[in-house]
Amino acid sequence: MPAAIDQLMETASEALGRMDYLACEALCLEALATARAQGNWAYYARVLMPLQESRRQRRMIATEGVVRLGTADLDRHWSDWPEAEPSGCIVLTHPHTPETARTIEQNARQQRRCVEVLFADNASCADTWAIRSFAGPAVTCHVPAPAVAWRDRWLASAEVCSTKTVKGSMGPADWFLDACEALGDVALAQVEAPRNSPERIEALEQCLAVVTDHEVLHQRLGDAARALRA
Repeated sequence: MPAAIDQLMETASEALGRMDYLACEALCLEALATARAQGNWAYYARVLMPLQESRRQRRMIATEGVVRLGTADLDRHWSDWPEAEPSGCIVLTHPHTPETARTIEQNARQQRRCVEVLFADNASCADTWAIRSFAGPAVTCHVPAPAVAWRDRWLASAEVCSTKTVKGSMGPADWFLDACEALGDVALAQVEAPRNSPERIEALEQCLAVVTDHEVLHQRLGDAARALRA
Protein backbone atom coordinates (compact mmCIF):
# COMPACT_ATOMS: atom_id res chain seq x y z
CA MET A 1 0.00 0.00 0.00
CA PRO A 2 1.41 3.39 -0.99
CA ALA A 3 3.03 5.21 1.88
CA ALA A 4 1.20 8.46 1.11
CA ILE A 5 -2.22 6.80 1.41
CA ASP A 6 -1.08 4.90 4.49
CA GLN A 7 -0.18 8.16 6.23
CA LEU A 8 -3.46 9.79 5.24
CA MET A 9 -5.49 6.86 6.55
CA GLU A 10 -3.50 6.62 9.77
CA THR A 11 -4.33 10.28 10.42
CA ALA A 12 -7.96 9.68 9.40
CA SER A 13 -8.19 6.75 11.81
CA GLU A 14 -6.87 8.94 14.62
CA ALA A 15 -9.47 11.61 13.77
CA LEU A 16 -12.23 9.00 13.79
CA GLY A 17 -11.03 7.72 17.15
CA ARG A 18 -11.28 11.16 18.73
CA MET A 19 -14.69 11.68 17.05
CA ASP A 20 -13.48 14.43 14.73
CA TYR A 21 -15.73 13.17 11.97
CA LEU A 22 -15.34 16.13 9.63
CA ALA A 23 -11.54 15.82 9.67
CA CYS A 24 -11.79 12.07 9.07
CA GLU A 25 -14.14 12.64 6.15
CA ALA A 26 -11.82 15.17 4.51
CA LEU A 27 -8.78 12.90 4.88
CA CYS A 28 -10.67 9.90 3.51
CA LEU A 29 -11.73 11.90 0.46
CA GLU A 30 -8.10 12.84 -0.15
CA ALA A 31 -7.01 9.22 0.19
CA LEU A 32 -9.84 8.09 -2.08
CA ALA A 33 -8.75 10.49 -4.82
CA THR A 34 -5.15 9.27 -4.53
CA ALA A 35 -6.19 5.61 -4.69
CA ARG A 36 -8.37 6.30 -7.72
CA ALA A 37 -5.55 8.15 -9.51
CA GLN A 38 -3.23 5.18 -8.87
CA GLY A 39 -5.85 2.61 -9.90
CA ASN A 40 -5.47 0.97 -6.49
CA TRP A 41 -9.02 -0.35 -6.27
CA ALA A 42 -8.40 -2.64 -3.31
CA TYR A 43 -7.32 0.32 -1.20
CA TYR A 44 -10.07 2.48 -2.69
CA ALA A 45 -12.67 0.02 -1.37
CA ARG A 46 -11.01 0.00 2.06
CA VAL A 47 -11.04 3.79 2.33
CA LEU A 48 -14.79 3.81 1.74
CA MET A 49 -15.44 2.11 5.10
CA PRO A 50 -14.13 4.89 7.40
CA LEU A 51 -15.52 7.47 4.97
CA GLN A 52 -18.99 5.97 5.27
CA GLU A 53 -18.68 5.80 9.06
CA SER A 54 -17.56 9.42 9.41
CA ARG A 55 -20.45 10.56 7.25
CA ARG A 56 -22.91 8.40 9.19
CA GLN A 57 -21.77 10.04 12.41
CA ARG A 58 -21.98 13.52 10.86
CA ARG A 59 -25.56 12.78 9.83
CA MET A 60 -26.47 11.51 13.31
CA ILE A 61 -25.08 14.65 14.96
CA ALA A 62 -26.97 16.83 12.48
CA THR A 63 -30.29 15.12 13.14
CA GLU A 64 -29.85 15.66 16.88
CA GLY A 65 -29.59 19.42 16.30
CA VAL A 66 -32.16 21.89 15.06
CA VAL A 67 -34.31 21.15 12.00
CA ARG A 68 -35.83 23.62 9.56
CA LEU A 69 -38.30 22.32 6.96
CA GLY A 70 -39.12 25.20 4.62
CA THR A 71 -37.75 28.72 4.35
CA ALA A 72 -40.60 30.88 3.09
CA ASP A 73 -40.01 33.59 5.67
CA LEU A 74 -36.20 33.76 5.61
CA ASP A 75 -34.52 36.53 3.66
CA ARG A 76 -33.90 35.36 0.10
CA HIS A 77 -30.17 36.20 0.42
CA TRP A 78 -29.74 34.27 3.67
CA SER A 79 -26.85 31.84 3.24
CA ASP A 80 -25.26 31.21 6.64
CA TRP A 81 -26.08 28.61 9.25
CA PRO A 82 -27.15 30.26 12.56
CA GLU A 83 -24.08 30.87 14.72
CA ALA A 84 -25.93 29.83 17.87
CA GLU A 85 -26.67 26.34 16.49
CA PRO A 86 -23.71 23.92 16.25
CA SER A 87 -25.54 21.36 14.11
CA GLY A 88 -28.79 20.60 12.35
CA CYS A 89 -30.71 19.95 9.14
CA ILE A 90 -32.44 22.31 6.75
CA VAL A 91 -34.64 22.00 3.66
CA LEU A 92 -34.64 25.21 1.66
CA THR A 93 -37.77 26.06 -0.31
CA HIS A 94 -38.78 29.02 -2.48
CA PRO A 95 -37.79 31.82 -2.71
CA HIS A 96 -34.39 30.21 -2.19
CA THR A 97 -32.40 28.47 -4.91
CA PRO A 98 -30.02 25.51 -5.31
CA GLU A 99 -27.17 28.00 -5.19
CA THR A 100 -28.22 29.09 -1.69
CA ALA A 101 -28.32 25.47 -0.55
CA ARG A 102 -24.86 24.88 -1.98
CA THR A 103 -23.49 27.96 -0.23
CA ILE A 104 -24.96 26.97 3.14
CA GLU A 105 -23.42 23.50 2.89
CA GLN A 106 -20.02 24.87 1.85
CA ASN A 107 -20.04 27.47 4.63
CA ALA A 108 -21.01 24.85 7.20
CA ARG A 109 -18.10 22.63 6.20
CA GLN A 110 -15.69 25.56 6.37
CA GLN A 111 -17.01 26.39 9.85
CA ARG A 112 -16.69 22.71 10.87
CA ARG A 113 -20.39 22.26 11.60
CA CYS A 114 -22.35 19.04 11.16
CA VAL A 115 -25.11 20.40 8.95
CA GLU A 116 -27.25 18.55 6.39
CA VAL A 117 -28.89 20.51 3.57
CA LEU A 118 -31.62 19.70 1.05
CA PHE A 119 -33.36 21.86 -1.54
CA ALA A 120 -37.07 21.53 -2.37
CA ASP A 121 -38.00 23.18 -5.64
CA ASN A 122 -41.39 24.39 -4.45
CA ALA A 123 -43.12 26.73 -2.05
CA SER A 124 -43.24 25.45 1.52
CA CYS A 125 -47.07 25.41 1.36
CA ALA A 126 -47.08 22.76 -1.40
CA ASP A 127 -48.70 19.39 -0.65
CA THR A 128 -45.89 17.52 -2.40
CA TRP A 129 -42.25 18.59 -2.22
CA ALA A 130 -39.85 18.19 -5.14
CA ILE A 131 -36.50 17.39 -3.53
CA ARG A 132 -33.86 18.39 -6.06
CA SER A 133 -30.09 17.92 -6.12
CA PHE A 134 -27.88 21.00 -5.90
CA ALA A 135 -24.62 19.13 -6.52
CA GLY A 136 -23.74 16.22 -8.76
CA PRO A 137 -26.12 15.03 -11.50
CA ALA A 138 -29.60 16.52 -11.85
CA VAL A 139 -31.91 14.38 -9.73
CA THR A 140 -35.40 15.06 -8.39
CA CYS A 141 -37.75 13.00 -6.24
CA HIS A 142 -41.25 13.86 -5.04
CA VAL A 143 -42.26 13.23 -1.45
CA PRO A 144 -45.32 14.11 0.64
CA ALA A 145 -44.82 17.47 2.36
CA PRO A 146 -43.92 17.49 6.06
CA ALA A 147 -46.62 18.24 8.61
CA VAL A 148 -47.81 21.86 8.49
CA ALA A 149 -46.82 22.32 12.15
CA TRP A 150 -43.21 21.54 11.25
CA ARG A 151 -42.83 23.98 8.36
CA ASP A 152 -41.06 27.34 8.21
CA ARG A 153 -39.75 27.40 11.77
CA TRP A 154 -36.70 26.28 13.70
CA LEU A 155 -37.45 23.10 15.63
CA ALA A 156 -35.32 22.52 18.71
CA SER A 157 -33.71 19.16 19.42
CA ALA A 158 -36.40 18.25 21.94
CA GLU A 159 -38.94 18.51 19.12
CA VAL A 160 -36.96 16.74 16.42
CA CYS A 161 -35.76 13.51 18.04
CA SER A 162 -36.75 10.35 16.19
CA THR A 163 -40.12 8.91 17.12
CA LYS A 164 -39.99 5.88 14.85
CA THR A 165 -39.72 3.72 17.93
CA VAL A 166 -43.44 4.42 18.29
CA LYS A 167 -45.17 2.40 15.59
CA GLY A 168 -46.59 4.51 12.79
CA SER A 169 -45.14 7.82 14.01
CA MET A 170 -42.19 9.94 12.95
CA GLY A 171 -40.60 13.28 13.71
CA PRO A 172 -39.20 16.12 11.57
CA ALA A 173 -35.70 14.63 11.57
CA ASP A 174 -37.14 11.32 10.34
CA TRP A 175 -38.90 13.16 7.52
CA PHE A 176 -35.60 14.78 6.55
CA LEU A 177 -33.72 11.47 6.57
CA ASP A 178 -36.40 9.76 4.50
CA ALA A 179 -36.21 12.57 1.92
CA CYS A 180 -32.41 12.16 1.73
CA GLU A 181 -32.80 8.43 1.27
CA ALA A 182 -35.37 8.87 -1.49
CA LEU A 183 -33.18 11.34 -3.39
CA GLY A 184 -30.16 9.05 -3.16
CA ASP A 185 -32.21 6.07 -4.31
CA VAL A 186 -33.32 7.97 -7.42
CA ALA A 187 -29.71 8.97 -8.16
CA LEU A 188 -28.56 5.35 -7.83
CA ALA A 189 -31.33 4.09 -10.12
CA GLN A 190 -30.00 6.33 -12.90
CA VAL A 191 -26.56 4.68 -12.95
CA GLU A 192 -26.27 2.52 -16.06
CA ALA A 193 -22.50 2.08 -16.43
CA PRO A 194 -21.29 -1.55 -16.61
CA ARG A 195 -20.42 -3.25 -13.32
CA ASN A 196 -16.65 -3.59 -13.80
CA SER A 197 -15.83 -0.30 -15.50
CA PRO A 198 -14.17 2.95 -14.40
CA GLU A 199 -17.27 4.73 -15.71
CA ARG A 200 -19.36 3.08 -12.97
CA ILE A 201 -16.95 4.38 -10.32
CA GLU A 202 -17.26 7.89 -11.73
CA ALA A 203 -21.07 7.72 -11.94
CA LEU A 204 -21.43 6.48 -8.36
CA GLU A 205 -19.03 9.13 -7.06
CA GLN A 206 -21.18 11.77 -8.74
CA CYS A 207 -24.25 10.28 -7.07
CA LEU A 208 -22.57 10.66 -3.69
CA ALA A 209 -22.31 14.38 -4.39
CA VAL A 210 -26.13 14.40 -4.40
CA VAL A 211 -26.49 12.72 -0.99
CA THR A 212 -23.05 12.43 0.59
CA ASP A 213 -24.06 10.07 3.40
CA HIS A 214 -26.30 7.64 1.47
CA GLU A 215 -25.43 4.21 2.86
CA VAL A 216 -26.28 2.09 -0.19
CA LEU A 217 -24.38 4.38 -2.56
CA HIS A 218 -21.21 3.82 -0.52
CA GLN A 219 -21.81 0.07 -0.61
CA ARG A 220 -22.36 0.02 -4.38
CA LEU A 221 -19.23 2.11 -4.89
CA GLY A 222 -17.29 -0.44 -2.85
CA ASP A 223 -18.75 -3.25 -4.98
CA ALA A 224 -17.67 -1.40 -8.14
CA ALA A 225 -14.13 -0.94 -6.84
CA ARG A 226 -13.82 -4.63 -5.88
CA ALA A 227 -15.11 -5.62 -9.32
CA LEU A 228 -12.31 -3.62 -10.96
CA ARG A 229 -9.74 -5.21 -8.66
CA ALA A 230 -10.76 -8.73 -9.71
